[in-house]
Amino acid sequence: MTAIARFGASQLRIEDDRFLTGAGRYIDDIVLPDMAHAVLVRSDRGHARIRSLDVAHARAADGVLLVVTGPEWAAAGYKPIPTKNPVRKFRDGRPFAEPARHCLAVDTVRHVGEPVVLVVAETREQAVAASELVSINYDDLDAVVHQSAAIEPAAPELWQVAPGNICVDFELGNRAEVEAAFASADHVVTLEVVNNRVLSVPMEPRGCIGQWDAANGSATIWNSSQNIHANRDVFADMLGLDKAKLRHLAPDVGGGFGAKNCLYPEPPLLVHASRLIGGRPVKWVATRTESFTSDAHGRDQVSTVSLALDNDGTFRALKVATNGNIGACCGTMGAFTPTNGSARTQGGPYAFKAMLYEATAVFTNTVQTDPYRGAGRPEASFHIERIVEHAARTLGFDPIALRRQNLIPTSALPWKTPMGLLVDSGNFQRVLDDTLKLAGHDSLATRKAAAKAKGKRIGFAIAPYLECSGGQPTEEARVTFRADGTVGLAVGSQSTGMGHETALSQILSARLGIPLARIRYAQADTALTRIGGGHGGSRGIELGGNAVMKAADTIEGKVRVIAAHLLNSRADDMEFADGVARDRTTGQSVTIAEVIRAAGDPARLPAAIGVAADASALDTTEVYERQQITIPNGCHAAEVEVDPETGFVKVVGFWAVDDFGRIVNPMLADGQVMGGIAQGLGQALFEQVVYEPGSGQLLTASFMDYTMPRADDMPPLDIAYFEDAPTTHNPIGSKGAGEAGCCGAPPAIVNAVIDALAEWGVTHIDMPVTPEKVWRAINGR
Repeated sequence: MTAIARFGASQLRIEDDRFLTGAGRYIDDIVLPDMAHAVLVRSDRGHARIRSLDVAHARAADGVLLVVTGPEWAAAGYKPIPTKNPVRKFRDGRPFAEPARHCLAVDTVRHVGEPVVLVVAETREQAVAASELVSINYDDLDAVVHQSAAIEPAAPELWQVAPGNICVDFELGNRAEVEAAFASADHVVTLEVVNNRVLSVPMEPRGCIGQWDAANGSATIWNSSQNIHANRDVFADMLGLDKAKLRHLAPDVGGGFGAKNCLYPEPPLLVHASRLIGGRPVKWVATRTESFTSDAHGRDQVSTVSLALDNDGTFRALKVATNGNIGACCGTMGAFTPTNGSARTQGGPYAFKAMLYEATAVFTNTVQTDPYRGAGRPEASFHIERIVEHAARTLGFDPIALRRQNLIPTSALPWKTPMGLLVDSGNFQRVLDDTLKLAGHDSLATRKAAAKAKGKRIGFAIAPYLECSGGQPTEEARVTFRADGTVGLAVGSQSTGMGHETALSQILSARLGIPLARIRYAQADTALTRIGGGHGGSRGIELGGNAVMKAADTIEGKVRVIAAHLLNSRADDMEFADGVARDRTTGQSVTIAEVIRAAGDPARLPAAIGVAADASALDTTEVYERQQITIPNGCHAAEVEVDPETGFVKVVGFWAVDDFGRIVNPMLADGQVMGGIAQGLGQALFEQVVYEPGSGQLLTASFMDYTMPRADDMPPLDIAYFEDAPTTHNPIGSKGAGEAGCCGAPPAIVNAVIDALAEWGVTHIDMPVTPEKVWRAINGR
């Protein structure tokens, strides 16, 4: 790493030395002096009133320092956990329903896993033992767990503020044009599509430490979180603190996938507990069962998708009506995923002029749903790709040709969709053709015949997708030049395993000619950067990378001035490349290392540049603000082998061609695509959160019951990129890469299964496509 990094080159991850040698520092690795430990007593009921609560024995147990109940928490005057739901009104103008979500249940529990009592003790073992002495008497209530059942007239209601269990409804699109197109189209095809409820299942469970500082009236929260700054602001408001009085930071974080973006009750509870026990730090780390019953879940939509098209296959209009299950409360982003999140990219990369998306967000007695990798874009991709495949097979079109003829033509760009999305660049036909070539589509018939001779069936499908970036629109990068020759880089954007430490340092190294080995990267600490958007919406390079690039541009301007002074030249005559500033008229030059040394010595600086004590004149902080979201896109293809005797599905090949604009580090981009495909494959074939109707009991609360894909379930992955159409919406030209696999994999795999089962007349199977479902479809059962 003594070399200067190159933009666009695969660079081994800097952080992997730390992770692979056991030197990573995760939340459970942090041990603070005099630290106490917390355990939460959680509801074992799906829906019940708390009739009585006895914590006397728990308070008297060995080592117990504190027990807090819901009524005690509410009496302390702290605010409920708010929602950032961007849809604040019903279509008729009524305000959306936002029930009060306290950190501990006050009088009613509404899902299995809801926290009821906090127990703090000297050791975790003592806290667990004391928690088992808590006695809770419940009056059970009927529970409703499916969104379709929850909106039935006789369904039990969760909240008085939400009649009919409806949080909000939503509409986006051009209704009149859609209705006219459907009325005049030659064909209308309709399909009910289920996006199954799934878990993000990060390798590291959630955890946090809270500590109160009475002397300063401040607090610190260490948190396994992917959203430090925004959540700090909310926690401070809940606790009645000025945000400057709350430091929020994350150590290494072992995966997030959206679930660690969310607001949870544990961090403010631990600050409260620390305050009551004299400022001692209090630590809580979730068990895996707690993760299943309290981490935000994802997806969970039931949608009716209708496509209007003409006899020649031209798409006329798309209409989608979705019921989204948002769980027992609004969650951090509330109804965002089934409303705005799923609306924006409806229609995918196809040239629709008329689209309508309607949604209803529904409360149920389940864990809240919140953004999970893609947050609506994978759901939208599944809508369009399933209905296109269904239309092709029911009306007799070739599925690939039907897609190709309806893609947005390059000549029509920039293209504004009826959902308001501005598609500025791309080449969708080229990407589709590149995918077919990569997949060896020309020899597919041979592979199908060989499989059939062995009693198996091969199915193949493609899934063009179009998504958009997201997350907070501003980001900060802070670069400091230290006396020991190292360079500090602090960024508000955050990695939970994606490689930001490498990619963002790579940008600074390539731009300024500073060796990677000299860069010291820091993230996820409100004491280091004033603002930060954390991680979400594929924003790492688009926001964090461009913030670093902006800071590097400013630094280069300073380098020119200082270099000119050192060479007795004019700044206008200086050129800078590969870490060397050169006077283009005299040929004299000075390296970036020499400029860095001079920048810390006021005696060697021009009068126009001042420098504070113990600082460098090159120290720079810049904020980058996104003006327009970007539109990542691509085409994925899957080949599956189905055993008709057992219904077993094996994905035997997967190919992806992605347009992420300009790529900083292809190896890291590969990792993002691979991870997304793995999660998309999991949703397509294996994963599903299941609750028992009536009781609300979670039936998939462990890895014994919730089926995760394993290494041998993954096919060989062939990944390529199309970089000929970088976005013009940011200086780097990047479009985001994090959610592509979740957009392309589920429809490609499901449609490939449908292709394999074509001879049995099977046209639809809901995810997850289990062997039982396939066997029943083949056998007409």
